[in-house]
Amino acid sequence: MTARDSPSPTASDAAVDAEADADPTAVQLVPARGRGPGSFELVDAIEEVRLPVATGDPGVDSGPTATRLATTDRFRAPVDGCWAVEATSVTPLCTADVYVRDDENTLVATATAEAPARIPPGPHVLELSTAPVKTYVAVDGPARVSYEDRYPRVSLDVPERDVGSAVGAVATDAVAADRGRHDGTGRILLGARSRRTSPAGTVTVPESPTGLARAISTFGSALATTSPERSFPTLRGHPPLIERGETFETPRFVERADTGVTLGLPFEYDALFSATPLAFYLAATVEESADPYLRAGEYRHDLPRDPDALAAELGELLRHCFTLDCATRACAVGLYDVNLHVHDVLTERLDPPWTEWYEADLAGRTAAYLEVPTEATLDCLEWPHTTDVVPAAENDSALPFLAADLSVVRSPPPRTAPTSDGGVTELDDFVRASREAVRGATLTRSAGSEPPATRTRQTYRGPTQNLLDDSESIVTPEPADSIAQAWIGPGFPMRAAKPTVETYRRRLDRTPAEDLTISVTVVCNDEAMIDELGDTYGFRDHVTFDIREERDLDCDELRDLLAEEHDFFHYVGHVDERGMECSDGFLDLRSLETTGVDAFLLNACTSYQQGMGLVEAGALGGVVSLTDLPNSLATRVGRDLARLFDAGFPLYAALDVVGTGPFAESAYSIAGDPMVQLCQCSTGVGFLLEIINIDLSDESVSLIPRWYPTGRHKLGGMARPTMLGLSCQWIASGSGSEITTSVDSLLDCLASDRFPIQIEKELLWNWDITREDLLSTDLT
Repeated sequence: MTARDSPSPTASDAAVDAEADADPTAVQLVPARGRGPGSFELVDAIEEVRLPVATGDPGVDSGPTATRLATTDRFRAPVDGCWAVEATSVTPLCTADVYVRDDENTLVATATAEAPARIPPGPHVLELSTAPVKTYVAVDGPARVSYEDRYPRVSLDVPERDVGSAVGAVATDAVAADRGRHDGTGRILLGARSRRTSPAGTVTVPESPTGLARAISTFGSALATTSPERSFPTLRGHPPLIERGETFETPRFVERADTGVTLGLPFEYDALFSATPLAFYLAATVEESADPYLRAGEYRHDLPRDPDALAAELGELLRHCFTLDCATRACAVGLYDVNLHVHDVLTERLDPPWTEWYEADLAGRTAAYLEVPTEATLDCLEWPHTTDVVPAAENDSALPFLAADLSVVRSPPPRTAPTSDGGVTELDDFVRASREAVRGATLTRSAGSEPPATRTRQTYRGPTQNLLDDSESIVTPEPADSIAQAWIGPGFPMRAAKPTVETYRRRLDRTPAEDLTISVTVVCNDEAMIDELGDTYGFRDHVTFDIREERDLDCDELRDLLAEEHDFFHYVGHVDERGMECSDGFLDLRSLETTGVDAFLLNACTSYQQGMGLVEAGALGGVVSLTDLPNSLATRVGRDLARLFDAGFPLYAALDVVGTGPFAESAYSIAGDPMVQLCQCSTGVGFLLEIINIDLSDESVSLIPRWYPTGRHKLGGMARPTMLGLSCQWIASGSGSEITTSVDSLLDCLASDRFPIQIEKELLWNWDITREDLLSTDLT
């Protein structure tokens, strides 16, 4: 239940809202709107959601009360607020499993609607697995967790006592006696924090590097904690947005964090852009300095003055500090003592003082990290994203999103170096190869030729941010040490996504369909390409797809269709400079004013301009091509991409998986936001298993797991192939280490879920593989 289920506001509700607005913290506990005594609501002012909480037992508790405490030390996890509830029970009105941890933070029980749990004597903290507001409950056992109408109810085993207190009141004075026990009155502690997946507001800045530096200095306010656990994605909020104005202004809940970490930089756009993700992650204050540096407490680390070298080192330091935080948080005194691969690797390499690092403040810990050579950490974790950003004032609004993704930012973008043959560019090689590949093809995805005089001239809207300055301009970003790349600036990039600020902002507005049905529309305007259709979408269990197929549409029909709502639009046909080929001519998508398409695949020759037309009309993003495509390649890649989208892979991840075929990596790119997903992954993050060796002598298999962070499960989460019975966990980004298991164990794994498999760069799916297939595979 959320605020949408609440009754209409009344005058007393307005008073409650006024009380909440007066509270300077992100989460407040207030009397519930229109409900009886003992009913409260946790109000998250950043996410604008409410969690109703019922307290007490009728006939036992005469008047439950809740008092805000001055300290939150009872909870090891960070919380925005803590309240002492004088009642025998609390019931958060949400469906959730409950994890019960003892005073050592060891998991001792899990309660579900099917299996309630007893809480033994002693202090315990209960964590709700899902709730619109992250919620914890602290009790002194014995107690129990049961379920009423699917809602978890935490009840104390309390001796009979006299109860007398103000009915339905929320006390405003701090209570010093956070006793963590019950003394006949029944005391339960309630802790909560905002999930902060949305920006807390918008910082207004004058158009100048100085104004931008002040804005970046506020980004650290989005962090839920400055401990190493901020490497968990759930403890890193979204930085505030940026907009232009006459004077500098910050909204509520956004302020400069005083962490003792400072970045000294030239106040120029390239240096500030490159430093933004690191400044966010370290909650650093940005100050002006001709000689760049990173200062943590009394420790000063000098940075290079050359813009390219500065960008490179800032990116390395982001990866370095993040990787060490991931390893440090897994130590014995951390919030979660787990068997983490990167912790084991760095323990062997460095034998560091993990406990000392964990217990240090942010400045002291960062200073210690800076004394560790970056060479020791950069190979431990495959980084998801690198973004090249042209240093221009109009691109600063993209920075909050790049920081939220922890993308390495290179600004200015590294210059493309000529190849060794005397100046021939990579694009020249690519175009030559693609032409040779399609020359012998019986069918390509380009439209037939037509005399220029007969083409219809379209009227285009004026350009907006980051549109192509020249409709034929293709740029070639330098390779980066990351899974995926993006380009923010003029031109369309090879092997990189082209997001815009508008597509980033649309992330914040997109919500799942109310009927939980994914609408997929496939349009095929050439019967010779019909093989790409068929049983491509809808193979997932527990995900409903509404699949619609259209063929041979004319221009008006295609225009009308694109105005409708579609979660995904898949076009199969011909495209050239005139637009999308229809039965009666060509529709240029750059002429569209609006579209209801969220994500798309335009599987046709040179479709990148048409893809940008959809993005400018309101789409989130999609996959496009940069050159002519032979039909055989396009059909294979189109079907592979469709199944990966169906499995929940983001655009960038799906393109990475299919980018191993003949020039497929260069042939396709992304227009718009590379993090767009058609639906959620069943495993949280995109997951693939690569089979690298099969030993027939003992029927063993060598595997490498590979993970791709998503918009909901960002960099820093942990994963392991649970189906293989492994205890070790990896940071879920890129390839893990090699795993050896038996053929039988692998087959059990393949039967447990639906996910892609790679064997010698060929993409397969787990339900297609049999024991006979494995034992007949030659990987020599």
